[in-house]
Formats: sequence, structure tokens, C-alpha cells
Amino acid sequence: MNYEPREFWDQRLSEQFDLRGTGQPGLSVAYNRACYTLRREVLDRALAVERFEPARRKVLDVGCGTGFFTAYYLARGAELTGIDIAPTSVERLRKRHPQARFLLADLSQTTLAERFDLVNAFDVLYHITDEASWRRAVTALTSAVEPGGLLLLTDTFPAAERATPEAEHNRMRPLESYRTLLEPAGFEVRAVLPTHVLLNRDLGPWRFLNRLPALLLTLDRLLLGLGMGRSDPAVSKLLVARRVMEEDLDGTKLRLRD
Repeated sequence: MNYEPREFWDQRLSEQFDLRGTGQPGLSVAYNRACYTLRREVLDRALAVERFEPARRKVLDVGCGTGFFTAYYLARGAELTGIDIAPTSVERLRKRHPQARFLLADLSQTTLAERFDLVNAFDVLYHITDEASWRRAVTALTSAVEPGGLLLLTDTFPAAERATPEAEHNRMRPLESYRTLLEPAGFEVRAVLPTHVLLNRDLGPWRFLNRLPALLLTLDRLLLGLGMGRSDPAVSKLLVARRVMEEDLDGTKLRLRD
């Protein structure tokens, strides 16, 4: 079966417009809630380290899906724009969050004229399996970040020799592949933080533990606190990058202070 992103995600979200739709569809809502709780806690820490307060800041939520991160930033006072390839996402989130703006678009085929203080792309880019489309999407995101602003994205960042498709809708890429696009655009990679250790992965013979999401959440908090998962190619990681360069009128690169 050929992977058609718009059709794939619209059908999936139409069937499960909750955390399963953008997470693990074969597992419980409680399991997915535990996964997203951990994502939120890692995001909280990353924003605190970067001293970024979302209130009254322009935020772009890329692949807004069922609205978990949309609600996160709106609750913190952000001026939010969401973008998604699936009509179901945009239609439902427009009704749920009338104070925000939502765009129906394919990121790999869209030029974003507006710039944002923060661009949030959790669990999105590795679902772009075509290499040229992926490069266009990353380039579009880098162009959408204000000088001094943050770009947040996730991947497992495997070694190049292990960067092979895991499913028809997943293609993980090495950190160096991102750097080759981020650094020329004036971005500094500030951190690469694991978002899970046991949750959100195949536990093999221990998969029965998926029925105990509260236990897995407790264990993951402990393991992340001990620094686990940083070099594990099966673990999703949050890349935090800041745009620290901008061109002045004569093309000279200027470095911005944090």
C-alpha cells in the first residue's frame, strides 16, 4: 500500500480523535495519556532552560493533530496558529479553540510567510517519508522562526547506517541530517532530550507492562532523571534549536544574544 499522508492521517484522526489518533492507536487512552504527560514534562523543562514564556508569544503548532500541544500553549497564553495536513484536525480544532487560527496545508508544499517566536513540531517530521519533501518541510520551518526564536522537533536520531524506514509512515533520520539544514539557516542546537525510555516503544516480551501505564510513567520519570535514553536509537528525543543568526541589509550575518 502506498502511503498518502493526507488520506492516512485524516482517516486515522476520523476514527480516533483522541490521544490514540496521534499516539499509539492500538493501546489504551490511559497509556497514551501517560506518553503525552511525559512529553509535556520534558517540554516544560526545555522551555524553562531556554527561559521561554509562551504568554503573548506567537507559536506555530505543526501537525496539531488532536490538539494536545495546541491546548498546552493556549493554556499558557500563547497566540497560537496550528497547521495540519488532515482536514479532520483543522475542522475540529477550529470549533474547539475559536481563539486560535488553524491552517490546512502540507508543510512540504507550503511557504509560511509569517514568522513565529516558537515553532513546535512534535512527532511530525519523521512521518514525512519522501526525502525531498522532508527537506522542504524542515526548510519551511526554519524560515518560520523569528531571530532569537526556538524550533522544537522530535525524532529518534539514529546513526546513519540505522536510519531505515520502520513503517510505511515512519522514516527516522540522523541528527546530522537535521544539522545540515539547521546550521546554514542560523540555528544552534541547544539540547537533544529523550522524551521516553520505556513508554512509546516496543517492549518485546515485556509488552504486558503496557497495561500498567502509571507504572511505566513512574519508571520513565526515574530513568530520565538518571540520564537514560540519550544514546538509545529506539527512543524519541526532543531537539531544541535557537535561531541565533540573521542577515542584515547588506547580507552580513549578525549573531543575536540569548
